[in-house]
Amino acid sequence: MRAADGLLAVAVAAAGAHLLLSMQLPALAALFAVATVLAPLPAWLGWRRPLAPTPGLAFITFVSGGLLGYMALADWVPADSWAADFAVFGGLCLAMLVLLWWLLGTRAAAPPGRAGDPSGDTLAATALALAVLIPRRLPLDILTQALPWAAALAAVLAPLVSRLGAKALRRAAWLLPVVLVLPVVEPALRAAQRPLLGALFSAMPAPRGDTGFSPLAQLHASGLLQPNRRPVLRLWVAGGTPPPYLIGNRLLTLDARYQWTGVDPAGPGIERESAPAGQRYRLAPGKPTWSLAAHSLRRDDLLFVPAGTQTLDVTDASLGVDGAGVLRAQFAGRADRRWQAAGAPPGAQARAPAQALALPAFWDADLQAAAAALAGPDAAQTAARIGAELRGRRYSLNYRLDRQAPFRDFFLNRRPAHCFWYATAAALALRANGVPSRLVTGYLVSEPLGGGAFLVRERDAHAWAEWQDAAGRWHTLDATPANYDAVLADYGGGAFERAWQRLAARLDTWWHTVALTDAQVQAVLLAGLAVLVGLFVREYRRLRRVAPRIGHSREWQRLWRRFLRVSGLPERAQWTATDYVDHLPQSWPPQRRAAARRFLELYAAARFSPRGTPAEAAAALRACRRRGLSG
Repeated sequence: MRAADGLLAVAVAAAGAHLLLSMQLPALAALFAVATVLAPLPAWLGWRRPLAPTPGLAFITFVSGGLLGYMALADWVPADSWAADFAVFGGLCLAMLVLLWWLLGTRAAAPPGRAGDPSGDTLAATALALAVLIPRRLPLDILTQALPWAAALAAVLAPLVSRLGAKALRRAAWLLPVVLVLPVVEPALRAAQRPLLGALFSAMPAPRGDTGFSPLAQLHASGLLQPNRRPVLRLWVAGGTPPPYLIGNRLLTLDARYQWTGVDPAGPGIERESAPAGQRYRLAPGKPTWSLAAHSLRRDDLLFVPAGTQTLDVTDASLGVDGAGVLRAQFAGRADRRWQAAGAPPGAQARAPAQALALPAFWDADLQAAAAALAGPDAAQTAARIGAELRGRRYSLNYRLDRQAPFRDFFLNRRPAHCFWYATAAALALRANGVPSRLVTGYLVSEPLGGGAFLVRERDAHAWAEWQDAAGRWHTLDATPANYDAVLADYGGGAFERAWQRLAARLDTWWHTVALTDAQVQAVLLAGLAVLVGLFVREYRRLRRVAPRIGHSREWQRLWRRFLRVSGLPERAQWTATDYVDHLPQSWPPQRRAAARRFLELYAAARFSPRGTPAEAAAALRACRRRGLSG
């Protein structure tokens, strides 16, 4: 069994190191690997084992790990580690590693040939799952490539060795050349993946991709997009009627690669003001007519606000604009990503820059003629005609356009596509008719939760155009076809999921009314952690006191089952030891019957005694077996 224990130790060590390296904790990964490889050593030396983890202790460990992850993991790991964004899940993973190490050091070796080994199977299955499911840290090196393979191989071999012994290792040795070649072949397969997929692209559907907000998105000639219904924002309208469009950024230039760049230089001017609570930033002058509160569920610090936003109130955050023109709040510590916006219909602004009238290099006479046919007497009617023409087409997330001239194919041949193409077409057609325009990306709010609350999902990521009139006011033009809502209707979640979101919004509203400072929240969490530690120690000590009785009970059961198997007698709850003696097989010789009687007397005398131990009965059973009881 030492070979199986060693393989389990290698599997857990490799899987744990793989997980910790993916979290960018190399020192902890090395420490865990060494401690795990040495974990079976005390059992091999015959030292006293600690108590094995029970379901109750495992539950307390998981809850404590999740709480510690929420409190501190984001501050321990590098900022670009996935554990910084998923701190609670990272804490649960660390708790799982602790339980695996604990179980590995306390498991009792199963006898060779036994049908099952629950603790070993649990360790092997968990190590295999970690090796397969946890993504590898980039950039790849020899260690990060080898660890998942080593964990998977050891996890597969360990159960086989525990059941088949050394024969399993000899047979598995034939697979060693294949295993050694796999890490070398994998980079070659990954390198060939892109050209192979490119060669098959014309015959196969386009690869799937999740929809979502992208600051500098690019137009692609084809796509098969899968809307993502993950929630990203909760909104509460506090007064008035704000616009349903939440702005991420505004872009001016479409280059030859069909990528929108060039952030509008007339972006929000941010001025800090005093506020009753938190910090207030003024983006535009004026008196607000509407207000809303937002709670971001995204894993970043981006802020999305409607057009015409005048003030932004945030707590423990500094506000700025990033290189892509998106509002970004540098929230302090683990502060909630919340803000309040207030505004009114946007007023007149300075004339748009020359980029708002610039057309891309691929704009030709045919495109100009098609756009000019939509011109109206003034800018407002031109925008209305362009919007009506484009909205009369068909929206689709599964589209394929001419690779050489995708926009020409889309605009002139009325091809279906998604909102980004229609927003681009609207902006360029306006420019072709002398109307300044810009492309806007963000979210479209369309899912009410009741009570003035709304939910925004990644599927609601949207693009539209804005145009400027002669007075300097900017207006929204959403040219997305009418079947847009029908296409996305199937990606809003089921009835249960929507009911949960409504409940979550109400709980969010209630929790926000509970005024707790960050220090108070930390105090509550530390108190909860202290309670969990106390419960863990109390439960462990209680189980340590009753562990001998539990172990004796299991040993008695094993001895009794062995006796029933040898004697061929049925188990009868109403039978006494005398009844079992009377029903012993008549074919047994007197010596064997006397040995069985002695075992039954010891069993009846010590089995249910508070101080009874199975040691004497086990010795008697061994003596009985020497006299032929074992058959």
